[in-house]
Amino acid sequence: MKRILLPPVVFALLLSCHRGGETPVLYNESLPPVTDGYVGLQDGHFVLNGEPWFPLMLNYKAFIQGDSVIPAPYYTGTNLREHFDTIASWGFNAVRVCLDVMSEGDSTAKFEATRRMVQTADSAGLRVMLLIKTPFEPYWQSYTKGLLRHLANLPALWAYDFFNEPLYFDPEPDRDKMDAARLVAEWRHWVRTYAPHQLFTVATAEPIEVFEWDPALLPVDFVEMHTYHPLRVKSEMWWYSHYCGKPWMVGETGLPADGDSVPYPWQADFLVQTFAWAKSMGAAGYGWWEFQDDPQGVNFEAQYTGLRNAEGKNKPAVQALTEMLTYSVAYAGKDIPTNYYNMLAYSNILVTGQIVDETSGQPVEGAVVRGWNDDWSVGMNTFTDRQGRFTLYSNDYNVHFEISAPCMSRQKFDKRDIKYQTVGKLNPDSLPDRSREYQQIDYRQYMDGFSGKQTVFNMDFEAAQFSRHSLLGDMGTIKLHRLKE
Repeated sequence: MKRILLPPVVFALLLSCHRGGETPVLYNESLPPVTDGYVGLQDGHFVLNGEPWFPLMLNYKAFIQGDSVIPAPYYTGTNLREHFDTIASWGFNAVRVCLDVMSEGDSTAKFEATRRMVQTADSAGLRVMLLIKTPFEPYWQSYTKGLLRHLANLPALWAYDFFNEPLYFDPEPDRDKMDAARLVAEWRHWVRTYAPHQLFTVATAEPIEVFEWDPALLPVDFVEMHTYHPLRVKSEMWWYSHYCGKPWMVGETGLPADGDSVPYPWQADFLVQTFAWAKSMGAAGYGWWEFQDDPQGVNFEAQYTGLRNAEGKNKPAVQALTEMLTYSVAYAGKDIPTNYYNMLAYSNILVTGQIVDETSGQPVEGAVVRGWNDDWSVGMNTFTDRQGRFTLYSNDYNVHFEISAPCMSRQKFDKRDIKYQTVGKLNPDSLPDRSREYQQIDYRQYMDGFSGKQTVFNMDFEAAQFSRHSLLGDMGTIKLHRLKE
C-alpha cells in the first residue's frame, strides 16, 4: 500500500478509533462553532438555539429544471411549498432533498434555484439536508465550492451530504480506506472554508462500508447510516451505535407497503418501532425513505416505501407519526439484538474464527466478517464479540471472504480448505435453501399478527432460531493491523 500523507485532523481520527466495549467517543476539534440560528453539534447530539434538536427527516427527491427545483415527476402535484407544508404537518422538522442527479450547465441558475428551495422549506418550518452530486470530477468540484459559498448564509440548510451510499455507487472499485479518508478530509475542508456554519456528512449503507468507506475513519461531522431489511435493521443500528466513533443518525429506512402483499399497518408499525430502536441506541436523528410511492421504481422496495401512495393519498404510517412523537424511549444500547450474530437465521453451516490485532495480540471487537459462496451469488455478514470471535452462519459453503474493523486494515482471501464436522441431521451433500439471499427471505414469517398498537416485528423470539447449524468449521486466527498516518 502506498504511503498517503493525511491532514492532522485525519490522523487525530485514527488515534481516536476505539476497540473496547464502551461506546466510542470521537476526538474532533474541528466541528463548526455552534451559532444561533444554525444547527450545531454538542456532546454527540444536534442543538439549535441552545436547545437539543432531533431531526425527524423525510427524504424528498427533486431535480433542477431551468432556474427552479421541481419535485420528482412521480410525486402528485408540482408545488414545492405545498409538499413541504404537507411534510411539516405530518410532524417532520427536516427534509433530505436529493439533488444528486443533474448535468453540467449554468451553475448560477442552479445555485439560485437551490437557494429558493431551501427558503421555501424554511418558510414551511423545515430544515434541509442537501444531498449533492458527488464532486469527483473537476467541474463538480468547482460547482460544489460555488454552491457552498452561495448558500452559506442560509441557517435552514443544516447539513450537506456529499455522497450517497459509497458501498453501491463509488465509481472506483476496491477503494483503499486511506484514499476514502483523504477524499472526505478534502471535502470537509471545503465546507469549513466556504460554509463554516453548516455540518457535513457522507451517507453510508450497511456495516460492510467498513471495508472501504470506514465510518469510524471518515472525518465527517456525523454519520448518516441507511438500513432497510427488517431482519437486519436493529443489528445494523446497534453496530453503528457502538463502532462508528462519532454522532450518528438514521438517514434512510423504510418498509414497502402496497396495502396488499404487505399491509399498510405493518409499515406504520415498522416506522414506530425503528424510530424507537434508533432513539434507544442513542441516534441523533431519524429519517424515512420517502415522500411518495414510485410506481416505476426498480423493485418493490423502491415502488412502495412512500408515506403517500402513487395517487397521493396518505398511508396509515402518517397517523402513526403523531403518536410516535409522544413516546418516551429509555436508552437500551447495551442490549445486543437477538439475531446480531446471525441476522438472517441461516442454519446449515457455521464457520467460526477469531480476529486479533497483529501488534498487540488483543482481540478485535466489532470487526465485520463477510462471506460469499463459490459463485458470489449469496453473501452474508457477521460481527466479532468482545473476545474477537465470530460466528458466520450460512446456508451454502463460504469460499470468498472479506474482513475488516473500524480504523483497521482489511483482509480479502479465498479459503476452500475449511474442514467441516457434522453436528446435525442434515446430509452435507443436500443442504436446503443454499441459494437463499436476504432479498428472498419472506420476513412476514417473523411477524406477529397485527392488532392495534401491538408490535409487528417480533425480534425477541427464541434465540435458538439463530444458533442452529448442521456443519461446523473453523478458520482459526486472522490478524488485522491498525491504520496509521
